[in-house]
Amino acid sequence: MPDHSAAQETLARVTALAVAHHTLLDGAARLMAAHAWTGGGAPAFAATLERHRRALQTSLADACRALATTATAPPALSTAIPPAHLAPGAFHGIDPQAMAALITTLDEAAHALPALATQVSTALTAHGLSPTPAHRLTDVATWSATQATDLRRRLSRIRSTAPGAPIPAALAAHTLFAAHTTTAPLLSRLTGGDQNALQSLLNLQETAQDPALAARINAWWHDLDAPPYLPRMGLLNGLPSKTRDQANRHLLATEKTRLTTALNEISHHPADMGQWEKIANQLRRLTLIEEQLRPHDGYPAPLLLAFDLTGQGRLIISWGNPDTADTTVTAVSGLTSGLDAAKGDLQRSRALWLQASKTSGEQTIATITWLGYDAPQIDPGLWHPARSVAFETAAKTGAAALASFTDGLRASHQPSGTARAVLIGHSYGSLTTGHAATLRPGKLADTLILIGSPGVGVNHAGDLGLNPKHVWVGEAGGDPVTTLGRFGTDPGTPAFGAQHIPIGRTTWTTAHSSYWDPDSPSLRNMGHIINGQYEDLIQPAPLNTRPQLLMPEAFPDIALESG
Repeated sequence: MPDHSAAQETLARVTALAVAHHTLLDGAARLMAAHAWTGGGAPAFAATLERHRRALQTSLADACRALATTATAPPALSTAIPPAHLAPGAFHGIDPQAMAALITTLDEAAHALPALATQVSTALTAHGLSPTPAHRLTDVATWSATQATDLRRRLSRIRSTAPGAPIPAALAAHTLFAAHTTTAPLLSRLTGGDQNALQSLLNLQETAQDPALAARINAWWHDLDAPPYLPRMGLLNGLPSKTRDQANRHLLATEKTRLTTALNEISHHPADMGQWEKIANQLRRLTLIEEQLRPHDGYPAPLLLAFDLTGQGRLIISWGNPDTADTTVTAVSGLTSGLDAAKGDLQRSRALWLQASKTSGEQTIATITWLGYDAPQIDPGLWHPARSVAFETAAKTGAAALASFTDGLRASHQPSGTARAVLIGHSYGSLTTGHAATLRPGKLADTLILIGSPGVGVNHAGDLGLNPKHVWVGEAGGDPVTTLGRFGTDPGTPAFGAQHIPIGRTTWTTAHSSYWDPDSPSLRNMGHIINGQYEDLIQPAPLNTRPQLLMPEAFPDIALESG
């Protein structure tokens, strides 16, 4: 056993090493606290970094404590770093210079710690003590080296893909941070064609709990050398719109073949007529979609962004490419809307495209029919809270799907400083739109248009996350739905604080569906709002006569008193 003086000398040497090296990871922690990156995988990385920083300091303190005599107190080797306050969630940004400094700091730790671990191990074993603290130092060194190499490779790849600043958020979120996100394993499995991984991503998508999911999917897709194809791949928000269209058309053709074969087989088995009717209905819906995908003279080629033949059915079609359009308009319908009644909603989107394009100049327009949720129907389920137009349940469920869809539009759009997103909610669809706006404050759209609304779930336009100057409300005189005010403050009242769209008055029997009438003030004004031409809104011409139901000549056998 070494004598007392030798032990003191060893302690002094190890203490000096500990004091010199215990802050090796402090610089990295300070860079994270200063937001070298935020969002994406930053919270997970910051937490892991802090564990290894604590392990470094604890290991050095333990070594000194083991070597110290009762008369010698070990040095204080604990430092405090201000918390980074990095909450999990969407990717927000990256500072390339700070990230490079972070990599340098990790490199320095990776190079210094192995020699330190060897010296500490030698000192401990020479005095018959356990070398465990030294082993922990080796683990910290290995982690630091791995992270430095990984982050350097990722940062270099980003810089070569997108030279200059700023680095696109979606690209950085996946390329730099994917290893630290919960969806990374799912995307890795999806690369190999894993159907279960695709379904898991679609399930996450429906919840809208991860605003960055679509951005990571978009970056993952562009990062692939050989993109996989899986049935229902086109349902993933964040994929390029043309990629989604191609995948969904392929799936549509595949489904047509499968369903036709199944229908022919069942036709020979009279006992299976219930199944026959189910398959026949899906084929009828498929034919409806095929008809709507045919080119329409004077309109851009339609893009099939999503469909589902089962249940109530889903359908999302865009007129114009939302990835390149200067303005993208997404229309959300309400009561009775769905796949079976899609023809009318698709016609409205075409009417919006045509009207907006008349005054858009060189700005390109894309209009989307979004039938992406189970809207309330007039059927036996009308009184069920989850399906009834009298409750908000269907709107809240649909709002999550709508928010995720708009996440995808942002992720797949080719960056443009002038690009705008407009969302139009009609009837119960305005309630769905309102709830989606509260899920993505300030990010759902640049402009909201609420038409024939029974309420949007909030009491003031400012509660929708936008400046009330960009929330527009249109109510046709005679529209009975607008008088309900069931879901929060009536959007048409001054108390709601939105901008008013001049609409005019029609008979109550047609008012709720009159907003898209050809050359109507409402359609023309929606076109101007879509283009940001607020000064060009027109006032409807005054009625020349009173409504038909109030005219005396309509009741020739009844004497009306005056006064």
